[in-house]
Amino acid sequence: MKIKTTFLFACLLCAHNLRADFNSLIYDRFSENVLNSFGVSGTFLAELRAKNSLKSGSAEARWDYFVQKFDSGYEFIPILKSMMAQAGIPQEFLFLAMAESEFSTRAYSPKKASGIWQLMPVTAKQLGLKINDYIDERRDPIKSTQAAIKYLQFLYKITGKWYLAAMAYNCGVGRLQKAIKQAKSTDIDVLLDEHKRYLPKETRNYIRMILSMSLAFNNIDRFKSDDREYLLNRGAMNTLASVNIKAGTMLAVIAEGAGMSLEDLKKYNRQFRYNFLPPGYGEYTVYIPYEKLAYFKQNFEEDRNPNEMFVLHKVKQGETLTSIAKKYKVSVQEIKITNKLKNSFLSINQKLIVPVVRKDYRKLVQNEIKN
Repeated sequence: MKIKTTFLFACLLCAHNLRADFNSLIYDRFSENVLNSFGVSGTFLAELRAKNSLKSGSAEARWDYFVQKFDSGYEFIPILKSMMAQAGIPQEFLFLAMAESEFSTRAYSPKKASGIWQLMPVTAKQLGLKINDYIDERRDPIKSTQAAIKYLQFLYKITGKWYLAAMAYNCGVGRLQKAIKQAKSTDIDVLLDEHKRYLPKETRNYIRMILSMSLAFNNIDRFKSDDREYLLNRGAMNTLASVNIKAGTMLAVIAEGAGMSLEDLKKYNRQFRYNFLPPGYGEYTVYIPYEKLAYFKQNFEEDRNPNEMFVLHKVKQGETLTSIAKKYKVSVQEIKITNKLKNSFLSINQKLIVPVVRKDYRKLVQNEIKN
């Protein structure tokens, strides 16, 4: 199993450009405890200070940028923190997620890694996540974090150190083991040797950046001076609620029941590829803001037969919109509106959403897709 970082990370998150304010940090118990959580000696702080450019204006802007992203991850950070704490994962691994995706469930790399934890398709499926025409659970903030925790525990079991697990998360277990064999050591100072280059440059910068961010984002004085001390206390409250909804239900119906707009609901549920839950005979977990839960319980009515609402049709050779519409007993116009088709031309293997719904819900489908 191997997980790759995003192109954005490679371009923007080089450790030597990260503003971590290390000039004001000294070797003390606070710094030592943060580094120890990764299995790294507190003396490694000197290495981090030496490898960071601290006086660059661009570095200061970059620091502000990452603080802003940390702040905007409000919906997910408390839950991620809680899940990792319960699993015995150092909470500093939050910054691995920040490095990978900036806490964005929409993050997607050219190498097809996706979600907060930037999981590759093969790895994700091995970890039990669903990826198909209807859903990509790598973008599910809770399920993807459960998968990442499972993978980090696996890496820790193999490597024996959290800093080695983080390295393996970036470059892969095989590449890390090759580096350890060449270096004849698992010591972080040896593995990060800039002259021997046992590990790829990206991985060397990656682990330095995560450690640097862990120290900087736990610097109470720094956040007090920026009037952002509230960021240090995140994790003590519930921010998202999970509700189980019948397969096939339209997201617009769920959003209405929660007193939300469709777009706001989708911000918390990027795992669904379309504006409806995957068809089937089971249920799917949908996330809504915790403060909306009471309203949702009072106003959401699940009295429909959603399993008959949609069909995903793959176009075969010789098929036309007319023949497909006839097959499903719907109009050509409904198919065109649902799929935002400007003309009637189709290509082989093209995927079409066919709104096989009762007449009293067709108008809702059309309005939802138009919006």
